[in-house]
Amino acid sequence: MAKKVQVTLTANEGKRLIAKAAGRMPEIQNRLKNHKILLCGGTTVSALSEELGFGPLRISGRIDASGTRTALKKAKAPHNLLLDHGKGQNVDSSIQKVAESLNDKDLVVVGANAIDPMGRAALAFAALGGGSRGYALHSAYMQGVPMLILAGINKLIPDLGAAQAHSGRAGIDLSMGAAIGLYNLFGPVITELKAFEILFGVEAVVIAGSGFGTGDGTRTFVLRGEEASIQQAWELCLGLKGAGCQPARTACLPVWEDADTASVTLAAIIKNWPRAKTEPRDGVRRFRMRVCSRQKTCRLRAFFG
Repeated sequence: MAKKVQVTLTANEGKRLIAKAAGRMPEIQNRLKNHKILLCGGTTVSALSEELGFGPLRISGRIDASGTRTALKKAKAPHNLLLDHGKGQNVDSSIQKVAESLNDKDLVVVGANAIDPMGRAALAFAALGGGSRGYALHSAYMQGVPMLILAGINKLIPDLGAAQAHSGRAGIDLSMGAAIGLYNLFGPVITELKAFEILFGVEAVVIAGSGFGTGDGTRTFVLRGEEASIQQAWELCLGLKGAGCQPARTACLPVWEDADTASVTLAAIIKNWPRAKTEPRDGVRRFRMRVCSRQKTCRLRAFFG
């Protein structure tokens, strides 16, 4: 007998759901034993890493209430984790070579910052060329390595094509955090909707979103399927309540640790570098942070025009 229930999940609870589903996929299980999987650090991919028993990953870029940001200091946890026949290896220092060594029997798992109704997905980068991660993903594509994209339905935007036409590291006059560009991702996208199907064989439909207070960013779903499957899905959703998604913690400032330059907000400059001097020109202020990662020093420069 078919049955319908309504459930509500926060963004973090949705990430845990997606991670559980991805961890059970044949594409993951087969390669975990017999081939290689490259986990590219993001909050949902970090949840998958935990689900597979390898612990949380380090997160660099993120979007929070203050804007598009990244870590000021690196945590000890890996940002990129290679699972080679079931054994985990931190490949942050060799991500480009690792990507070049993969083949069509291996798999890259990555998150996304934007997905659209057409099934397209993109990752946001503030680093020039996408940094080492961007180069690695491009190399993997050229090698014909399949990709699995994990992204919550809260990443849904109306039109990725329009978003790409208006985004970019250059041409932004003022940015809350680092100005970003969008990098196309190609592969199946696993959202909460697909996760419910993978785990329980039930149909999921989003009927409402947003929220208030601790429910900010939630999505409400209606699940439809056989009674036994719906009951299992219901119980899992109850078990996910209050679940967090805690990747390896890093100190965070609105600067880009791997980029040559990154835009920062006036408020951030005033807060973190109170002696910074600014001189408006034509009424428009533009600021950039030059990061010298080798010397572990930051030089603030203001650019105008």
